Amino acid sequence: MENADRLIDGGTTHVFSIHVGQTFRPYSWKASADMDFRSECLYCDSEVLKGYIVEDEFGNVGRIATCPDCERVNAKY
Repeated sequence: MENADRLIDGGTTHVFSIHVGQTFRPYSWKASADMDFRSECLYCDSEVLKGYIVEDEFGNVGRIATCPDCERVNAKY
């Protein structure tokens, strides 16, 4: 799972600062929809998660799965 936290760009390793459990902030994280997951939310009763490609406040890019109901980050992929 540590590999999901890091992206390598020209030999430089950047730490992706968005963590599981955080509240999803699509505007401040510059999010764009990626895919839908048929998986249960870790925090509420929702049975669907939505994937996003996001950029954190430091400019690092990664992918996260969020719950559309409780708006919390459930996974990095």
